[in-house]
Amino acid sequence: MTDQSDPMYDSPTYLMFETVRLVRRTAARLLPGQPRLPHLLVLWCVARSGPLSQREVAERLRMDPGDLVGIVDALERAGHVERRRDPGDRRRYALDATEDGRLFLGESLDARVRLNEVLFEPLSPDERRLFREMLLRVLAHHDDRFTAPERAAEARQRAQAGSPTRDRASS
Repeated sequence: MTDQSDPMYDSPTYLMFETVRLVRRTAARLLPGQPRLPHLLVLWCVARSGPLSQREVAERLRMDPGDLVGIVDALERAGHVERRRDPGDRRRYALDATEDGRLFLGESLDARVRLNEVLFEPLSPDERRLFREMLLRVLAHHDDRFTAPERAAEARQRAQAGSPTRDRASS
């Protein structure tokens, strides 16, 4: 054995990758039958800001529109989201959360709180707060959605107007 540190353990991107894998495994074990996080994100976005077109949801969540179709189909089959003709533009559909969808979202978010408690149990409350703040700082540096609420609203307005965003990770 050498005194050199392991490059994989020194890599924050590798550690984040393994953390995501841990989250998926733990969620599957603790929340069987619950939808994966992308489904909840779409439902949350539509419940919070809907009615929205699928294009608007994809832009807000930085999701591939092709991936979004299957998620919306599943949410619609489950009765959590409705597609309706957009009264402002009859050529497109608008997504809106159903009452059942809103109730399901609340229950799912409560379950995610329990998931976070299990995942981050080794950290003290101060360490959890610091970890969250550091993640938000990194995300905000690359994506305006994670900045202060007023700047996030400005970023959404710029995105809707068609101006480029600071999301360098997707380029």
